[in-house]
Amino acid sequence: MTIPFAPTRSYVYNASRYELLPKLAEIAKAFGDQPFLLRDLSKPLLAETYTAEQLAMTAKKAKSDGVDKLSNIFGFYIPFLAENLKVFENLGAGRFRNISLEEELAEADAVAVDVDSNDAGIIYAYTFPSIKKADSKFPIKIGFTTTGDADARVAQQCKQTCCFEFPIILRTWDVPRVGAVEDAIHSTLEARGSKRQAPGAEWFDTTLEEIESVIKFIQPQARATART
Repeated sequence: MTIPFAPTRSYVYNASRYELLPKLAEIAKAFGDQPFLLRDLSKPLLAETYTAEQLAMTAKKAKSDGVDKLSNIFGFYIPFLAENLKVFENLGAGRFRNISLEEELAEADAVAVDVDSNDAGIIYAYTFPSIKKADSKFPIKIGFTTTGDADARVAQQCKQTCCFEFPIILRTWDVPRVGAVEDAIHSTLEARGSKRQAPGAEWFDTTLEEIESVIKFIQPQARATART
């Protein structure tokens, strides 16, 4: 554990959010889209991570002078954060389900702000660590901003309350008439059959090399900035 252990509610919250939930998300991948009991995954992980003595320690309750065992506090925070951070979908009665890639991508799009502009701006391409591939096509979102800050625009679409993983900006391109260039990129990739058949917009099964070649064809003066 990288967070120093302490028998406090704040420790349990931080450990649940930043250390245990990522591990549970990896474990739960084996279930695909099938429901599972989250406690059946979290209890073995807690037993592996902490000693019985640590889990039996107590911490003061949030709104009273009483105390709770750390094991009980973990039992509250893990499902609470799993649902509210949209790590898993809560099906009720302790059952959860992995959130599909399509649902996560669509939710990221739902907070995007559409801009219709022919001004100069930045084309950006981003993805998520768990779906990035080194030697084949993978889902990449291609968008644009006229503010000069691609990081802020992507962060706006992928707030922690929306997407469990932090996005990776693969590359950015400074281009004139950015709105028209983005539309041409989307149209070209869609014509090639790369547009994802999912609720989310602007997502394509492609590679960074393919995007680069399309942009160079559409706008030879585009200036690329590698990000990874």
